[in-house]
Amino acid sequence: MTKLNRLLPEYKGLVERARTYNRQGFPVGGAYLRYANEKMQNDMLPAAEDLYTSENERLRADYDDATPYPWAAIALGVLVLAALAWAQHRNYRRTNRVLNHGLVAATATATVVLLWLVVGHTVARAGLNDSYDHGVRSLNVLHDARIASLKARGNENLTLVARGAETVTVKDANGVEQTLDAYDSDFQKDMKTLGAGLAEAAKLADDSTGEKPVTAAQGNMTEWQNRHRAARDEDDNGNYEAALNRVIGPENATGECFDSVDDNLATAIAHEETEFKQAAGDGLDAMTGLTVGAAVLAVLGAAGAVLGIGRRLSEYR
Repeated sequence: MTKLNRLLPEYKGLVERARTYNRQGFPVGGAYLRYANEKMQNDMLPAAEDLYTSENERLRADYDDATPYPWAAIALGVLVLAALAWAQHRNYRRTNRVLNHGLVAATATATVVLLWLVVGHTVARAGLNDSYDHGVRSLNVLHDARIASLKARGNENLTLVARGAETVTVKDANGVEQTLDAYDSDFQKDMKTLGAGLAEAAKLADDSTGEKPVTAAQGNMTEWQNRHRAARDEDDNGNYEAALNRVIGPENATGECFDSVDDNLATAIAHEETEFKQAAGDGLDAMTGLTVGAAVLAVLGAAGAVLGIGRRLSEYR
C-alpha cells in the first residue's frame, strides 16, 4: 500500500506532462505517456496484485481458522454427559431410585449446550462455505476480469500513441515468426484473459441477477473486439484520424464498449459482494447467543447437579 501511494502521484505527474506536451503539439508527449504506462504495468500493477494476493491469503487463512469444528469443546461436552450418566447410574445402584431430578436437569442442559454448539457451528460453517463458493470465488474472477479490461483499454490507447514504435516478434500457429505491434499484442492477450474470466464468472453465477451483467459484458467484449479490428484496419491503411475516432470518438467507438464492460462488471461485483455479506452474515447469526446461552445453561446445569446430589446427601444426615 505504501508503494502504491508513492507511485500514484508519479504516474499522475507523467500523465499530466504527456497531456501538456500533446496540447502543445510536441511528440515527446507520447514518450511520457508510454513511460507512464510502463510505470503502471511494471510497478503499480504488480504492487497492487501483491496486495490483492496477500489480502486473499489472509482471507483464506481466516476461513481455515473459522471452519474447523471445535473438537476440544465437543469432547469436553461428551465427557460431561458421560460423567453425568455415570453419576445417575451410580445413584440408581445405591439408592434404587431411577431418576434424580437435579442430575436429569444437569444432563438436559449439557445436552442442549452440546447440540447448540454442534448444530450452530454446522450452520455457521455451511454459511461460510457458501460465502466462499458463491461470493469470494466469483469476486476473485470478476476482479481479475476487470483488471484485464483496464489493461486492454490502456494497451489499445497506446497502440495509437506509439504508432508502431514498439514491436514484438511472435510465432503463429504454424511456427512462422511475425512482427506485431507490442501494445496490440498485449491487447489481444488481455482480451483473451478477459474472455476467459467472463466465461468462468458466468459459470459461477448462481442466479439470473448475477448472470445478467456478466452475459451483457460478454456481448460488450465481442463488440469491442469488432470495433478494435475496424480501428486497426483504418490505422494500417494510413487513416490515423479515422482510427483515432473509432477508439476515442464520441460515437460507435471502442471506448463505449469498454465503459459498458466496466459498468457491467461493477454491477456483477456489487451483486456478488451482497451475496457474500448475506451468506457470511447467516453463518455469523447461527452463533448468535451461543456464548451467553452456554454460560447460563452451564450455571443452571451445575446448580441442578449440586441440588440433586445435595438432596441425596441430606437423606443420610
